[in-house]
Amino acid sequence: MITTILVPTDFTIEMEDLLGCIGELKNAGLKKVILLHVVDIHKSQGLAPMFERNAKEIIESYANIARELELETEALVVVGDVRRTIAEIADRENADAIIMGATTKGFIQGKLLGRTTEYIVRSSRKILLVEKYDVLKEGKEVYEKACRTKFSRILVPLDFSKESMGAIEQLREFEGIVKEIVFMHVIDDIKDVNLLDEQREEAKEKLRKIKEQFADIESQVLVVEGIPFDEIVKFASTEDITLIMLTTRGKGMLRDLLLGSTAESVLRKTKKPVLLIPVNKETEGEEYA
Repeated sequence: MITTILVPTDFTIEMEDLLGCIGELKNAGLKKVILLHVVDIHKSQGLAPMFERNAKEIIESYANIARELELETEALVVVGDVRRTIAEIADRENADAIIMGATTKGFIQGKLLGRTTEYIVRSSRKILLVEKYDVLKEGKEVYEKACRTKFSRILVPLDFSKESMGAIEQLREFEGIVKEIVFMHVIDDIKDVNLLDEQREEAKEKLRKIKEQFADIESQVLVVEGIPFDEIVKFASTEDITLIMLTTRGKGMLRDLLLGSTAESVLRKTKKPVLLIPVNKETEGEEYA
């Protein structure tokens, strides 16, 4: 269960919107919000104390917004290496999840993930929720919240590996706030064209069994053929999906990689919020029956 979240901020994305995104999590058991601003020790140099003082004033105003949601709130300002400090604070404070924001403009234009977000995704074993914001006006810091009712229609891609089934375990924690689920499997390894119908039906049957575990929630199953991340991103954009939930790794990933190619590509290319579930070491390499 997600009871404590860490929300790092560099004050460039409208924090009020990002904090507004956590309201739904309160209904799923969220108790505490930790706001964190890291004064970059490499850039601030001798001005670090001044930046630290200014940041404390700003972050405290954000903390008041979180307190209005009746959540226990802690505001931290730390001088250090930004990426490492976020990961270290998440571990030290026993955060269950990290929430970070990103504008969709950079994703649309094919730019790389922000270095900080990329580092956290690749190095942390915390749940990561990446909220996306649409830039409304060219050259201005104006954003439209992309996180309204994000648990309305969740897309859960599965490749039937034990790794991917971690998303199902997490989904159970959200049963009280999820309105609709789409369970999706993408066939990317057609064994025999003549047996494709049989392969499709086998995948649908596995999805149906998973669907039965969520009998109280409206849900559907979908099996398509293609490149997994392409099909996931396309479906999410055309079918009004409000959140994509998947594990950081699926089948076939090297054991020393925390982020699989499908998860990374979905995170880079979609304009939808993404909830990444870290793989449990105990299930690595196992196959779901």
